[in-house]
Amino acid sequence: MMMDDPLLRLTPALREELEWLAGEAPPNVARHAQIVLGRARGLSIPAVAVAAGVHPNTVRNCVRRFETHGLRGLVHAGAGKPKNVAFSDAIRDEIARVAMHSPAGAGETFAQWSLRRLRTHLLRRGVVQAISVEGLRQLLGGLPLPPAYWRRSVRRPDPLSEEMRHALMSLAQGPRADRSLRAQIVLASGRGLNEAEIAAALHVGRGTVRRWLRRFRRAGILGLQTLPRQLPLSARARQAIIRLATTDPRALGIRRSAWSLHTLQAALIQRHTVRSISLASLRRVLEEAGVQLPGSAAPLPYQDRSPAAG
Repeated sequence: MMMDDPLLRLTPALREELEWLAGEAPPNVARHAQIVLGRARGLSIPAVAVAAGVHPNTVRNCVRRFETHGLRGLVHAGAGKPKNVAFSDAIRDEIARVAMHSPAGAGETFAQWSLRRLRTHLLRRGVVQAISVEGLRQLLGGLPLPPAYWRRSVRRPDPLSEEMRHALMSLAQGPRADRSLRAQIVLASGRGLNEAEIAAALHVGRGTVRRWLRRFRRAGILGLQTLPRQLPLSARARQAIIRLATTDPRALGIRRSAWSLHTLQAALIQRHTVRSISLASLRRVLEEAGVQLPGSAAPLPYQDRSPAAG
């Protein structure tokens, strides 16, 4: 039996960056950041896989890419690869026909389908040459899949008090479309809908559903508000950053001959030069001042939207 990989150990600065990515990055990067954070918290690979809705091998691969490449390893391994071609109506009809009938009638030994089981069956029978689980989920979206032939996880609705429910309904009917959507997400979850069902009903991504449910669980209805952006770095803070970046780390008791972005970020926070600063913001400050650190030239694999606090 394959043993779990050793647990990850993260610096406070790197953990903070991962937590921001888990809530704000594009869906694939956010999911991989959640996987890394789960392992760092001591969760087993199977437990992380269940929480993230992926296969345990996906967790192992994600963690190993992170250990090898750092934050750049959070980019999906398939990024940049050709996308699956669109399926003809005949293939779509065949996939739907198989999904609507008993697995036993299709020659399988199990009684109920899952997306992974159906995908394996379609590939083995040559119905398609390639299809992802997510692609199969989207293809089957809206079909009345027979409950007798499909496994459906039972989820307990998140309990909402009457007072909270009324507040959410008021927000959902308000003039702000963004806050209305967030309230509708929480209300749908309270009725027992899962992430996929909410995303399909409200025409949003599952990452969006997951993010606002997480914020609601952490901060209640206040978590559905858009947080104001913090002020940009002051000129004094920028000068202090450059001054530290051009100082030999060994003079500060750091056992490195040159700074890395992570080490410089951690030193800035520990020395209270800044309260917080993302790696992308730190890189921009250094580039504007003409300071080059090892590995700081290439952009991060996501668009940074986090503000830097002075």
